[in-house]
Amino acid sequence: MNLTRLVSSTTSMTALLAVLLCATGVQAASVADASEQEAQAEQGFTPTARSYARSFSEMGAGSYELIGLNNNAYLNVGVRADEVVESATLELNMSYSPAMLEGLSHFKVYLNNEVVGIIPLPKQTSPEPVVQRLNIDPRYFSDFNQLRLSLVGHYTLGCEDPAHTSLWANISKDSRLLLKVSPVTLPNDLALLPAPFFDKRDNRRLNLPFVFSAQPSTDTLAAAGIAASWFGQSADYRSARFPATINSLPAGHAVIFAKNGDRIRGLNLPSVSGPTIDIISAYKRPAVKYLVIRGRDGGDLRKAAQALALGNVLMSGSQAQIRSVDLGKARLANDAPNWVRTTSPIRFAELIKEPYELQRSYANRDPIRLNLRLPPDLFTWRVRGIDIDLRYRYTPPISHDNSLLGVYLNNQLVTAYPLLPGQQTDAKQLNLPVLDEASIQAKKVLSAPPFYVGVRNELQLRYQPEVSKKNLCSSPISDSFVAAIDPDSTIDFSRYPHYIAMPNLSVFAQAGFPFTRYADLAQTAVVLSDKPSAGDITAMLNSVAKFSATTGFPGVRLSVATVSTVDKVADKDLLIIGSPAAIEIRTQWIPGLPSYMTRVMRVLRSSQAQTDAESSWLTAQGDPIARRDITVMLSANGEHSALTSYQSPKSPGHTLVALHATSNDSLQKLFDAMDRNELAERMQGDVALVNGEQVDSFRTQKIYHVGHLPVMTRMWLVFSGQPILLAIASIVLGLFVAMLMFFGLNYLAKRRLVK
Repeated sequence: MNLTRLVSSTTSMTALLAVLLCATGVQAASVADASEQEAQAEQGFTPTARSYARSFSEMGAGSYELIGLNNNAYLNVGVRADEVVESATLELNMSYSPAMLEGLSHFKVYLNNEVVGIIPLPKQTSPEPVVQRLNIDPRYFSDFNQLRLSLVGHYTLGCEDPAHTSLWANISKDSRLLLKVSPVTLPNDLALLPAPFFDKRDNRRLNLPFVFSAQPSTDTLAAAGIAASWFGQSADYRSARFPATINSLPAGHAVIFAKNGDRIRGLNLPSVSGPTIDIISAYKRPAVKYLVIRGRDGGDLRKAAQALALGNVLMSGSQAQIRSVDLGKARLANDAPNWVRTTSPIRFAELIKEPYELQRSYANRDPIRLNLRLPPDLFTWRVRGIDIDLRYRYTPPISHDNSLLGVYLNNQLVTAYPLLPGQQTDAKQLNLPVLDEASIQAKKVLSAPPFYVGVRNELQLRYQPEVSKKNLCSSPISDSFVAAIDPDSTIDFSRYPHYIAMPNLSVFAQAGFPFTRYADLAQTAVVLSDKPSAGDITAMLNSVAKFSATTGFPGVRLSVATVSTVDKVADKDLLIIGSPAAIEIRTQWIPGLPSYMTRVMRVLRSSQAQTDAESSWLTAQGDPIARRDITVMLSANGEHSALTSYQSPKSPGHTLVALHATSNDSLQKLFDAMDRNELAERMQGDVALVNGEQVDSFRTQKIYHVGHLPVMTRMWLVFSGQPILLAIASIVLGLFVAMLMFFGLNYLAKRRLVK
């Protein structure tokens, strides 16, 4: 009996121990998975079998509000070229109208225009959001995918109004797509570039390690900066990070820079006879790729990086030997490919990718959106407005109603035009007609207020046809209304001169100005300490990548210098990376640097007095807090970072921007802050202190101006800030004109008397 109990007790304890061990193992595995994910985030993408979830907001979308006839939500889903989908689950977090009928109302889910499932909408009895899941057949996935959610709503069994207010559903941005993917080994082929190092199907932030064998020279750093700018240009809105490592290979894809004789642990690199670009596989991990940029010296590395940025479409195979690179003429100021042309009117056709983007129907009434990136130095003072030559076509309504075409700039109403039947206008015939001859053509010339304009702008054209609710049962609403904007419509920014008050950290944080003024970075030099840390190199690579993402062109003429060689690039706009370099430049050039920080010391100094009007009315974002004749010096042990900007004492008209931080981690967090629009907009003046979610900006110096103004505009600009001088000048001018007329008339009278 006792023996039986002992055996039973022993068995129970063994089972309990096994359960505990399993639970511990699961927990350890989950911790290991989390650690692996963190390591991948630090070391770049690693092609491995994995499961992950992406929210709608992480995939570049937001919340969707589906109402009546606007009942479709679209989501773009990309699958990397080096991965294949094994399983997929859609998890919708949604709220919907309690008036919709259960059993009839549902979501129809499409993937690449194929119906992949139905999500029913049971009667909603509480205000809490409902979570529904749908498994999707992975065979429907391709490289580029579009997920469409179509609301089919019914509120009555009788005659319905499809635009009824009770037909609505909200899909939260926290809805997710859960994917399980397996790696695919790609060939070592340069023709695939920028994949797999950057995959345009992946809408996450690019994280690509750059590897150096030892402390890199300025030529090597310039080559790395050019390569980073090309990847940053490719990443565009996703943003990019390039963690730099010395003599250490990461777990995933990486870009390697090596001269003849350089040694990198775990990699055998033979010597080359000139600039060379290779793509190779990691040892025993064929799915992991290294892009190796090699040469005899730093000059060869720079030439290879320029060839990568400008001639990658010519490359194929596993190796490319660069014979020559001709950069051609340097780019002109403010001619960045991503920026709207400001020398002449620009056609709407140049602002879109596909013609159908300018067409809408009765059911699809989403606004037509045209993105307008502008140079930050456009001077809008005393300009009448932005000229828009708008031409549009639409099928005529049966009778006069409240149908409208609304014109908005940055969500601000500019004007609205009624859509009238039988309207006669002088619009030109379209080159490629998008509608039949029964459609109505219209032409309007309007002027948008210039104060709506910023660095990033969106012109919205909203067709708003009125819903006819007469005889719904006998005459159901059809999709007969079609409207389109003529691609020959234009918008004109050519009357705006380029002139801006500096220093202005707002335009640096949002658009990289003044460095992005020349898209090839011909007037930009990055200054590092004589022995930069890996964190400083990372910050340099992140900076130039951000510049090229803004301009849409790689910085092939970038210069890199150290503190000891900074005089060679003193005639350029300087980006100073790291507190050690900034303090050394301050000691050499400007003892009164407005702000700086090190690991143990923080200083905020203002030695220039100025009027509020001088510091605010010429800046787009207004004046930050002005401080005069103060100095604050302290020490603290927390994280902190700062941006400072001032005019170059060696080359007036050029700008210096310095990135300070108490540590490498806080220096990298500075870029995270600049990637967030709400924080970047708060970086103003010439000093911006960043501490997590808090941004404090100051103006500590006298402003100067960059650019050119017409003579008359400059005169009005001078007099506008001096009302007394303007009054005196007006009196003097009036007296001069009066005297001129007096003597002229007197002379004419004497001539008549003589005759």
